[in-house]
Amino acid sequence: MILNSDYSIVISEKCSESDKYAANMLSEYLRKMTSGASDIKIISDAEAEKAFEIIIGKTNRKSDNLPLVSPKDDSILVVARKEKLYLDGQSRRAVIYAVVELLEYLGCRFFAEDTEKIPCLEKAEIPDDLYIAKTPTFSYRDVYWTCAYPPELSVKLRLNGALRNEAGFGRTLPEYLGGGIQYAGPHFVHTFCMMVPPEEYFETHPEYFAMINGERSCKHLYTQICLSNPDVLSIVTEKTKQWCRENPDAKIVSVSQNDSFVTESYCTCEKCAAIDAEEGSPSGSLIRFVNKVAQEVEKEFPDVLVDTLAYQYSVQPPKITKPRKNVLIRLCTGGCYTHSIDECEKNTGTREAFEKWSKICDNLYVWDYTTNFLQYLTPFANMAAMRKNIKFFAEHNVRGVFMQGNYQPGKNGEFGELRSYLMAKALWNADCDMDKDAVEFIDTYYGAGAKYIEEYLKYIYEKGRLVHFTWAMPSKDMWAAVIPDSDLEYLDSLWKDAKTAAKTGNSPERSFEHVERSELSHRWFKLEAGKGEFSDSDKVEKLTEEFYADCRRLGIERLSEGANIPGIQAG
Repeated sequence: MILNSDYSIVISEKCSESDKYAANMLSEYLRKMTSGASDIKIISDAEAEKAFEIIIGKTNRKSDNLPLVSPKDDSILVVARKEKLYLDGQSRRAVIYAVVELLEYLGCRFFAEDTEKIPCLEKAEIPDDLYIAKTPTFSYRDVYWTCAYPPELSVKLRLNGALRNEAGFGRTLPEYLGGGIQYAGPHFVHTFCMMVPPEEYFETHPEYFAMINGERSCKHLYTQICLSNPDVLSIVTEKTKQWCRENPDAKIVSVSQNDSFVTESYCTCEKCAAIDAEEGSPSGSLIRFVNKVAQEVEKEFPDVLVDTLAYQYSVQPPKITKPRKNVLIRLCTGGCYTHSIDECEKNTGTREAFEKWSKICDNLYVWDYTTNFLQYLTPFANMAAMRKNIKFFAEHNVRGVFMQGNYQPGKNGEFGELRSYLMAKALWNADCDMDKDAVEFIDTYYGAGAKYIEEYLKYIYEKGRLVHFTWAMPSKDMWAAVIPDSDLEYLDSLWKDAKTAAKTGNSPERSFEHVERSELSHRWFKLEAGKGEFSDSDKVEKLTEEFYADCRRLGIERLSEGANIPGIQAG
């Protein structure tokens, strides 16, 4: 079957905007790949049926023995039958995913917002019996990295999380792209302080807030609410239902503990403490409270899930109470990130939490940390562990994965685009060949400099296996002991050769910029550890100024989760 000008793309006369987008996308990329498809027209199913058609979404065209799309979330179908090609999906966005699947089958790759691979084909040919039916490993897929936010890239990467925090960071997936999975309310996490605002209640009702060391406290980032107080239950329940009424399209709402600088921020009043003692974990009072909220929410919103965290003090599940069927647990990872959850003793607590929650929870999601939040530019050798962890999630009945990285404004250094691409591929298919995907990305993204980048990454990952990285460590603590000074000249030469090759070879102009931006990670290690050229006290001030100037020139705005690059105004 050759997709040429004999074919028409057919969509329903009453189709959605996302079906129209899918049709236009297919037409555009077929035209880019081969001149033989340049005259393919998009028609509605109101027109007479033709012999050669590419049928997108639900139309009046019928086909004998055409299998149904799986009822599972975002499943896709690409099937060739008797000179007809059918592309369909279980959801509106999945129809676009089916187009993406076909384009990838033909050799397209969608690596980053500024980097795609579009093959030049003599003819766009597929087997006459082509049959592709796929269901994503996870029903909810979010890569919370700035470089993965652009909506049209997101749909090509088949990410469906559409979360934005109160500062506006995050992804929007509009209707023409099939929409995304949203949370009701103003935020998707840490909502207790929004539901029971201390500035509104603490002065008159201190008993609404956690008792810490014998006193009621509402100190920001150090406390929670009192989960045994019946008035608090009533306030949170009504606020939850209000958010659901205000956001009728959202099918998840967060009723979750505040973030905290200390682990023991939960209430220790007599009633809460008694519940937690009975349950064997501080999560006991939390799950009992959320279950009661969810029971009331279900009466008005039977298809809404009430989301809460297993985080800090609540990571380990209660011994007695199980989450209701409409409660969603988002389990946060912790420990070592250079080694996978199932292979490192520092991840024992996280591994045990997964094993326990997966046995008692119908709706288990993951909040995973995929960067160094203390220093975004620090080399973070977690991609090998990340691949194993995603398989671990799938094996433990996880339904959704939120992978948090550098989510703030500006471009991402430290291989953010590579990491985001690989995460997206694995969230769609946990059994994907990530090594192959990585090579394809590097070869295109870095152009003629690719082989030097691959050599650098091989070195970094071999060294990374020797240490245990958390998600908040200074670069010198991570790397100084395993990268000897004698190796710096070798690493410097790799980056020098990568830049020379990318600039003087046949690479696209942007490849040189990609190499420069990624090299900032290597330079940051030397700056922060006082290594290499940064060990010269007479030059370090000038070199540091040059480094930050290059960060600003290359679009890097954030040094860490809590600080901008010097010279970049906060905002």
